[in-house]
Formats: sequence, structure tokens, C-alpha cells
Amino acid sequence: MSRILCLLLAWRGSAACITAVDCAMNGECVHGGSPAAVDPQLPGECACSAGWKGAHCEVLDLAPSPRAGGLRLPHNGSTWGGSIIEWNGTWHMYASHMVGGCGLDEWTTNSEVLHAVAEQPGGPYEARDVVLPTWAHDTNAIVAPTGEIVIFVTGKAGVVPRNCTGPGGGARQQQQQQQQQQQAPTPPPTPNAPHAPPKDSYMIWATSPEGPWSEPVMVINSTKWNSDYFNKTGHIATCDTNLNGIIRDDGSLRGLWRRCETDQLYTIPHTLFASDWRDASSYAPDPHPLFVLGGSGAEDPSNVWVTQSADGTEAYHALFHDEQATRCMLPTGCSANGRHAFSLDGRAWRYANEDAWTRNVSFDDGSTLTANTRARPHVLLDKSGRLTHLSTGLEMGAGGGAAGSDYVWTLVTPLHGKD
Repeated sequence: MSRILCLLLAWRGSAACITAVDCAMNGECVHGGSPAAVDPQLPGECACSAGWKGAHCEVLDLAPSPRAGGLRLPHNGSTWGGSIIEWNGTWHMYASHMVGGCGLDEWTTNSEVLHAVAEQPGGPYEARDVVLPTWAHDTNAIVAPTGEIVIFVTGKAGVVPRNCTGPGGGARQQQQQQQQQQQAPTPPPTPNAPHAPPKDSYMIWATSPEGPWSEPVMVINSTKWNSDYFNKTGHIATCDTNLNGIIRDDGSLRGLWRRCETDQLYTIPHTLFASDWRDASSYAPDPHPLFVLGGSGAEDPSNVWVTQSADGTEAYHALFHDEQATRCMLPTGCSANGRHAFSLDGRAWRYANEDAWTRNVSFDDGSTLTANTRARPHVLLDKSGRLTHLSTGLEMGAGGGAAGSDYVWTLVTPLHGKD
């Protein structure tokens, strides 16, 4: 075996790198303090950019979260997936809010788009107004280079929300009562329930965080693109698409969405391209999988951001809720971890080998908690494009109420910076 081959085999199993690609484009590959030469005989080490750590810069460098931060509504009002933008020194969050005293189990009927405001990026955020009433979910807000605020959302007008304030009002509470009566476990409710509406994806936009907002325009028809791919359930649309992305300087959109496929209806990420984010007819979902992972794969792509390495190579980045181990509708519940992915061309993406975050949360008062589910990631960037905060939805199980509650709230976590 040649010396070069031996070195390469040793490098592949180590923390060494050759280029910034080996550092997930979240840092530079350095050798002796300077960028490493593209030479397999001289592997270097990753020097991670601010907000990242780990041997290959795949782990978010999370700081303690403000205990009084994020979005927590009175009376345990549930919020999920706060997407944040900065506007003239004020931070605006657009999150899914479950009305009727319901938790996340009723997301297919009770979710609306809530607008909340804070003076600091970490919060606390205070509810301001409702952008879209029920039914509207998967709230993802991004800012176009020309200044418009664009929100992608899964929704359907006219859905009547449920009332969860009465005895056994929520799906999970009803399930617990049935378990007690039957003295045997029953499967948790699935998002494929017959009452679930079609999950078409829409776009709205405004020139101010307070609106007025445009009329919703459909950009992904769920019956065509995201229905029961292998006709396992016979329902109109099994999955919401989680559509998110970035608008480039030329007005084009590079997006990410997920689709129900494989014979187990696991959710697999895909790309989407639009030549003009305003023109719904230009939205072209790609039917080819981004990457196929074990279990349910990955969902909830974050907003996409762009970096540039020292040699000028540009890369697209996103975070995903990682579901390789299980599916949300199984008795074991959802994975709470997330992972990073990047692409050099916006089409071929590389999925990380390490978790970017886990279910464990630390607060600035020294306390900690372990979440049952931590998903729906969004990132906040400063004016230079550096990551500053991670927003995630948290489900605690107990949630401040009775055991088994499906109460959820939105956590905002700052990232450590480096000089």
C-alpha cells in the first residue's frame, strides 16, 4: 500500500481536513495556522467560524438561552417554530400558534400564524397580531433583497378549529382516557387523520412586518406533489411540505421542501427552484430526493443562508430536524436532535454526520432541561451574515401542565461568537 493511500485512509477516519468542504463550509482547513494546501500528504485541521464547533464544524456552538426569552404565551398557549427577522432594530417573530387551548396534537386544525415582537433577538417576544387565521402552519419568513418580507406557509381557508379547553378536549387527552378505559396502550394519533385538510403551500408578502399582507398564492399543490406517494392511506395529502429557502439578488428562489415517499411514507427532503419568487408559475419542485436517510429521514428545513470560504467558494446552508431514528407517530416519539447540511450549487447537498443540537437546553440562570421534542429550526443572522441565534420549538411532555400534555413553546438560543 502506498504512503499516500495510507495517509488518505488515516485522514478519512480522523478529524483532519484538506479543504473547507471537509469543514462543512463552516470554517477553514488550516495547516500550521494558514489555509491547508490541497495536498493529501498535508492534511490540516478545521478552524470553525463563529457559531460552530466540532472536528468538522458541524455542531452549533450554543450559548445559554435566556430563561425569560423566546415566545411563551399566557395560560400555556402553544407556539411552534418561530421564524425571526430583524427590522430597524426590532425583532419580529412569525410562529404557528395553536388556538382553542390546544397543543401541537391539533396542529392540522388549530394552527394560525402569529406575529410577535421583541426588543432583543433572544426575546422575550410579545404577541402582536394574527397574520393568517386557522388553518395555517409551517410558518417560514425570509426577507427578499428588495426588502419584502415573504412568508411561506401550509394552509387552507375555512378550517374550523377544535376546542381543547373542555374535559378531554385534546387528542392526547382523549387518547389517555381511552388507554385508562381499555387498560392497554393505543397508538398515538397520526397526522393522516381523515379530518386533516389538504396541505397546500402558499406564499404571502408585505413591505412591513405589520403588513398589510398580500393574498395567499399557492406555490405547491399538495395533491400533485405531496400526496400519499405509494397510495398507502388513500388520503389527499399526507405531508406538509415545510417549504423554506433563500431569495437571491436576482429575485430567484432556492428552496427546500419535504415529500412523503418510500413504502413507509417516510419524509424525504427535496429542492425547489423559482426564477421569480413573486411568480407562482415559476416554482418548480424537484422530484429527486436530496438525500435518503434511515427512518423518517429529515424534515423542517430552516431558512437557507450563504457563506463564502477564503478561496471564494460559495456554499448554501440549512438546518434540519433529524428523524433518522424514528417517526413522530411511533410510540417512541420524535427525535429531538437536528443536523446541518450544505451545498456548493444549491442542488447537491451533503448531510452532516454529527448532531448540530440535541434535546438538552441550558439557561442563563444555570438551570437546564431535557426536551421531549426540539424541532422546527430557524436561524437568525446579523448584517454581516454571521449566525447569531437558533430558534426551535420545544415540547416538554409535561409542559407545565398534566403529564403527557402536548404543550409546546418557542425557544431562542444565542450562539457563541469568536473574534
